[in-house]
This record gives sequence, C-alpha cells and structure tokens, in this order.
Amino acid sequence: MVVGLSLIAGLATGFLIKRCINYLSINGYKVDNKSLFLEMLCGFIWVWAINSLNIQNALVFAGISSILIGIGFVDLNTFQIPFAFVIAGVLIVLIALLGEVIPVSSFLWGIFVGAVIPLIIMGGMWMITKRQGMGFGDIQLGFVLGAWLGPMRMALTLFTASVLSLTMWIAVSFMKGFDKDRALPFAPFLAASGIGVYVGSVYYPGIFHLLILQ
Repeated sequence: MVVGLSLIAGLATGFLIKRCINYLSINGYKVDNKSLFLEMLCGFIWVWAINSLNIQNALVFAGISSILIGIGFVDLNTFQIPFAFVIAGVLIVLIALLGEVIPVSSFLWGIFVGAVIPLIIMGGMWMITKRQGMGFGDIQLGFVLGAWLGPMRMALTLFTASVLSLTMWIAVSFMKGFDKDRALPFAPFLAASGIGVYVGSVYYPGIFHLLILQ
C-alpha cells in the first residue's frame, strides 16, 4: 500500500516536472511526452524516500530530488538552470526550516559552503583568468543544495561533482579531441552528487555523524 502510494506520488511529480520543463521550453528544449524516464526516476526517488526516511525528511528529500532531476535534464541540454525550479527548491527548504526538519546552523553554514564560497572562488577566477568556471545558475543551485544538505555534506557534494565532471570532460576529450575551451554543464553533476551524498549519509550514518554539523 505504502509502496504503491509513494510510486503514484513519484510518477505524478515526474509528470508535473516534465510539464513544467515543456512549458518553460528553455532554448526550445522539451522532454518527449512519450518518454517516461523522468517519471520513473522520480517514482524510484519517492518509493525509496518513503520507505527509508521519516515522513518529514522523506517529503523534503523527494521534493528537492525531483526538482534536482528536472534541473539536471534542462541544464544538460541547454546549459541553463530554470529559475522557477530554484525558487521551488528554496520554498521547500524554507518550509523544512520552519518545520525544524533542517537545523538553523546547518541551513546557514550550508549556504555559506554551497553558495558563498563558490561565488568568491568564481569571482577570483574571473579576475585572474577572465574565465567563469561556474555560472550564476550553479551558485543558485548551490544555495538550495547547501541549505538542504548542510556544510559537510555540501562540501562532499561539491568535491564529488567536480571529480565526476572532470572525469566526464576527460572521457569526452578522448572521444572528440582535447579542447581547453570545451564546457560541460555542472548542474547534472551537482544534482547527482547531492542526491548520492544524502543517500550515503542514510546508509552510513556513523561516518557522516562525524562530518555533519548539527
């Protein structure tokens, strides 16, 4: 019963995310209406969350993760992050904060690690190299992820996303030839890493207990 209801909720969320993507039609990008890949991903997320977490954390995780999946889809195909999805993520995080699902200290320090520090680094890189390694959309996404994950999980997310993106860049370079100006969208790696780090903290709480600021 619980699995069935959570699956339905996930499929419905995935369908809603797809409709939003197609409505926004950023750079003309739309998800094929016949494809159920996004719905199935969100369905899996919701089933896992409801069966692995308490109801408050499950709803927050499922909601934010579904938004992250949508952001990843769009950024992968357009190099843009839908601001509407960022706002939706911020609203979920604020509701979780008011409901005391997310501690205030974790919320504030997470934002510092996820948005403030990358913004400072991005500004420094721009002044030195005149190149922008991350976009402002990535900073906005880092704000949401940091507020949700907290400082240490956010730091691990940034590290993991950087390693994944570098690995992918090297792989693409081997296949298509090296180009120092080749850019890859960063949001899909941030989204996947954030979800993965959160799930890891559930299965290995003993390790993450030493890292996560409560």
